[in-house]
Amino acid sequence: MTNNLLNKNEALKNTDFHKNLHTKAEKFLKQKQYKSAVVPYLNSMLLNKKNIKTYIGISKAYKGLKEYDKAVKYLLMAMELNDANFEVYYELGINYLLCAKPYLAVDCFKKAIKLNPKNLNAQIQLAIAHELLDEPEMSLMIYDKIIEEKPEFILCYNHKAGLYMQLNQFEEAARVFKQILKIDPGYFRANLGLGICFDKLKRQHFAVRYYKKYIAKKPNSDTTRALVGRIVEIYSKKPDTKRRLRVVS
Repeated sequence: MTNNLLNKNEALKNTDFHKNLHTKAEKFLKQKQYKSAVVPYLNSMLLNKKNIKTYIGISKAYKGLKEYDKAVKYLLMAMELNDANFEVYYELGINYLLCAKPYLAVDCFKKAIKLNPKNLNAQIQLAIAHELLDEPEMSLMIYDKIIEEKPEFILCYNHKAGLYMQLNQFEEAARVFKQILKIDPGYFRANLGLGICFDKLKRQHFAVRYYKKYIAKKPNSDTTRALVGRIVEIYSKKPDTKRRLRVVS
């Protein structure tokens, strides 16, 4: 009887100690003190090797330290405990993208989406993985599907427009940026995108108009300083209309 009580007390102490370690590690993680989070997570793991949250937590700490191989290692260990956990597959996909292994990320995001079909971030990451695999048609199909489900999801429009720009399809990208401004007229990044698109399309008059709209919203940014230089360059290259008219007459 006495031994049983002692064992129970010891187990309770270990449980409390484990909780304290895990709480401490999560606090460091939230504060982005990734290096400080690693040790309490490891100690927590020694006390309870079956707590999947510990493996996910330490993987996030290593991801924050840009040690992606270690992050992957602990997520694979977590998968052995539970192969039906959305967060494990999602984080694994993110780390594979960061490791420049989009071919592995695709499978992870597909499994994550199967477990949680309504998570739009996982769908966007899947589209990004297809972009990195030079499969733009697949990415665009995913973006269109997300927009159909959630027509006001601006992040998705942004990615779609960005992909069109990478493909040098600036007319299409401009249409998407205009859709963003219909949803949120104050979304200044869409003005920047439109300015760049019209600049690439040699429609400098429209480019300057949208550059100025961006500048009005972000007057002190580094991007604004670059845009001011570009506007000056555009104006300096404009033909001198008065001189040309005098020559003609």
